[in-house]
Amino acid sequence: MVQPESPLAVVVWVTSGRGKSFAADGYAVAWTSSQVHVRYVDPGGREGFAWVWASAVGRR
Repeated sequence: MVQPESPLAVVVWVTSGRGKSFAADGYAVAWTSSQVHVRYVDPGGREGFAWVWASAVGRR
């Protein structure tokens, strides 16, 4: 697992627990070859953390 000294700015697609998907600005705080641990802010302004597939993340 890679954990950078400073998080990388990303755009991430997240699916909420209610099945709704949204794009959010966030930061990649760790990753493996297939998944990324992101810190993001949802459309309601709440901070969240999630492991997502690497294909759901792009650099800002």
